[in-house]
Amino acid sequence: MAETHDQTYIAILGAALAQMNRNALVLAENGNNQLGRPHPSHPGWRIWNGNLCQIGHHQPTPFVLEANAILPGRMYADRAHHWHAHLNNNQWTPCAPTADGAVPLTITITQTREP
Repeated sequence: MAETHDQTYIAILGAALAQMNRNALVLAENGNNQLGRPHPSHPGWRIWNGNLCQIGHHQPTPFVLEANAILPGRMYADRAHHWHAHLNNNQWTPCAPTADGAVPLTITITQTREP
């Protein structure tokens, strides 16, 4: 027979999970294992694997327009996607939204214009 848990246990478990996700969000933007690096001229924007991104899920169309305004003329944002990443062996890697410590991202797919 399955073990049943009272509401207090479920509330404590939920709070622990929420705190773990908050800790992951703080790690993504601070400390030695940041997700990518901060964009030098645009607060809130990060550069990860050569693409512009922001922590959190944002509307893709306005996100691409803003990214295109930030990118140098030889580059453009092709599209934006909602992803999740988590720290795995001190490396940020894409993961499922349900993974422990998953951080929501909106990331652009950045292309270089033909000369």
